[in-house]
Amino acid sequence: MPTIFSPAQLKTTRAGGAAHTTLADAAMLGSDALQVERLTLDASAKTPSTAAPDGEHFLYVIRGTGTARVGSESFTLEPESMLWLEAGDEYSIEAGAEGLEVLRCTAS
Repeated sequence: MPTIFSPAQLKTTRAGGAAHTTLADAAMLGSDALQVERLTLDASAKTPSTAAPDGEHFLYVIRGTGTARVGSESFTLEPESMLWLEAGDEYSIEAGAEGLEVLRCTAS
């Protein structure tokens, strides 16, 4: 059965120049097989370094530009680009001058 969630039903937290909106998780879906969040970074904001979890993990850029740092490598992020990460990859994201909006997805 299809389910639709209104913006008011989506959990959003904001800290350090970034807004995290949960779009799919175990509480919403009844399964932890998929986690999706929209991450919106203000201009020049940076996420803390984090390790990619087990399973398939990727970032999809909705709008804006920025840089992803994975270990010692840097990757340019631009609209509609996608960055696949392997489990355990340490990464951070930094927004460009106009900010950055990405989907962060994990499937197990």
